[in-house]
Amino acid sequence: MKFTKILPNYTSFSKLIETNSIYVDKTGIIANFAKGNGPFFISRPRRFGKSTLINTLHELFAHGLEKFKGLEIEPLWDDKTYKVLHLDFSSYNFLSEFNFNDYFYADLKQKFIELGLSIDESNMSLKTPALLVDNAFKNEHSGEEIVLLVDEYDTPLSAVLNNEKEFLARRDILHSFYSKVKEYQGRFRLIFITGVTYYAHTSIFSAFNNLTDLTLDSDYGALLGYSSEELEEYFSEYIDNAVAVLNKKQHTESYTHETVVAELKRNYDGYSFDEECMHHVYNPWSILNFLKAPHRGFIPYWVSSGGATPTFLVNYLKQGLKKYNADELQSLLQVDSTVSKVRDKLYPVIDKIADIDLFAILYQAGYFCIKGVNRKIFQIGIPNLEVKQAYSEIMLRLLTNNNDVQEKFTTSLYDILCDNNLDKLKNIFNSFINELSYETVKNFNEACFRDVLKLAMLTFNVTASTEVMGACGRADITAEAGDYLYVFELKVTDNSKDIETKLKAAKDQIIKNKYARRLTDKSVVPVALVLENNSKSREKSDTPVCEIVALEKVLAD
Repeated sequence: MKFTKILPNYTSFSKLIETNSIYVDKTGIIANFAKGNGPFFISRPRRFGKSTLINTLHELFAHGLEKFKGLEIEPLWDDKTYKVLHLDFSSYNFLSEFNFNDYFYADLKQKFIELGLSIDESNMSLKTPALLVDNAFKNEHSGEEIVLLVDEYDTPLSAVLNNEKEFLARRDILHSFYSKVKEYQGRFRLIFITGVTYYAHTSIFSAFNNLTDLTLDSDYGALLGYSSEELEEYFSEYIDNAVAVLNKKQHTESYTHETVVAELKRNYDGYSFDEECMHHVYNPWSILNFLKAPHRGFIPYWVSSGGATPTFLVNYLKQGLKKYNADELQSLLQVDSTVSKVRDKLYPVIDKIADIDLFAILYQAGYFCIKGVNRKIFQIGIPNLEVKQAYSEIMLRLLTNNNDVQEKFTTSLYDILCDNNLDKLKNIFNSFINELSYETVKNFNEACFRDVLKLAMLTFNVTASTEVMGACGRADITAEAGDYLYVFELKVTDNSKDIETKLKAAKDQIIKNKYARRLTDKSVVPVALVLENNSKSREKSDTPVCEIVALEKVLAD
């Protein structure tokens, strides 16, 4: 199929234009803030187009409108060109022996020289980035303004979140640098800074008493990411190509333009970052990768890109699983629900690394986003299926302390459910449950066990949901595989004498609430489960921490 424009393969704005690549035009929004001086700041997760935004600003200020013909900004812009100081901290190679001060100093010095600023190191007692800024501007007398663009400002800090001493040392270096920039703010036409995590309340930016934060501003809610309208306007012919490719591969005619868009929405849409929850955008990285290779299907591109699962996030989740009580654990395990947070909890004042709120990290890393706003209270939750599956996999690895748990159970669980073999289902559930860490399970309540079973099924490629509403009540878990829809009712006990009572209660609930009556073309299989939790009372190490002791199909109308 011949396309009008090629899919973007660069973050460089000039290369996108020169190669006739698709450029999703955000320049009308850019013009709104670029006419000001700043300093401006915006935070978004990785792979959302921050580098392309920075490169667009670089091209605009360095070369003017030459490559912006036909774009929204063309009639709106009449500024001259400037020298551009472009710092990209994501390009730094943060090795264990990495000396941040020296690397930053060398990078900044080279860029000053390239801009034609003279550097005289003979009178510098210390070689720090802050003193280098002072040196460069004291030796530059033209009064010419320059533009400062900083991409991924927080990368040096996030790389050492588990090393408080190094974190504080790098924070002080950055604080000194931005303080010196503030001293010479009159020499900057524009200061624009991007990042993933939000440390603006630390001393890093304290010198910028006039920092304009665009992160939650609804006027800039669609600045990064693709809206539904942009998806259709710029990528419609690629979506049509995906329809043809998927139908051919699967020997079907079931895919249409509308069904592919619906799958894209289910997998990659749902991100909202503004304080009014006005704008919802797709993850651009996942959209582009799908459209480049639609034969691969709707797979999790963002989470497999390397940058979406930072080590510090995994470490904080691990700590949370150990120290949280049952209610707090449940909020971590419920992938379909939301958590209420005031704004300051999502962007906290950070005095110590240990004080960072776990949900703030999940939010800023892109695993949670704003789902709704009520009286300035944000409801945050997982945006889409891609992230839900990735989050489930991370949690499962931490709960089991087993990096191979997905490979161990994926094929067998799905096949067993497709075969409707309840004896094998009980065995594989118990095999999985026995992988759970005692340190975590000892704090579980019934809802936590329910949510962990759902996480397992999601991770093992089974479509599963919890607390699904039926005609007369909510089923604990529903799961689809092959021709079957399973409806599970789970009861938990810590007393073996109560097993039969709990089993009867689960069966009665299924019958009373008519869980077997579902609007579906699949065969509905109502199942009662009883899990015995021995984590608080077990005396022998060879006794299972917890075990499914009863699993029975319920014959119901």
